[in-house]
Amino acid sequence: MTIDIKTLTETIACQGLTVRTTNQQELNPVTAKLGTLWLSFYQNIFSKLPAGSAAYGIYHNYESDAHGAFDVTASCEQDIALASDGSLDLTAVTIPAGKYVVFSEQGAMPIAVMTAWQKAWAYFNDPSCEHNRLYNVDFEHYVSQSQVDVYIGIE
Repeated sequence: MTIDIKTLTETIACQGLTVRTTNQQELNPVTAKLGTLWLSFYQNIFSKLPAGSAAYGIYHNYESDAHGAFDVTASCEQDIALASDGSLDLTAVTIPAGKYVVFSEQGAMPIAVMTAWQKAWAYFNDPSCEHNRLYNVDFEHYVSQSQVDVYIGIE
């Protein structure tokens, strides 16, 4: 498993589309919302941005822990001019500076994302884990079409 500890020294301002969900909802294809969220983001926002633009999946507004509800914002850096006609309900989210455990995966999306999250859950559920998860803001940074880095905020 490839993990790393990184400290972000600056915040990252992003803007995108948001849904509220739970991990339980995402396990059921009938109630899952993330696939539709990302499809809408790529069709309505990302496809209109300059080549090389960074995409982020930001997990925030946690109700409690991995069992509670949370918001997910499919986003890009806010200083990128969004080619929007004003019909989209955009959310501004700031990724805070701080300490993160990073899980990197390469491969076809969304399988690589799911694999990175499975590794994150296994890591934090291990009784010998030396880090405490914050449940403040976590995020996925889509480094390329075949690489994702999942950042989990820690104390």
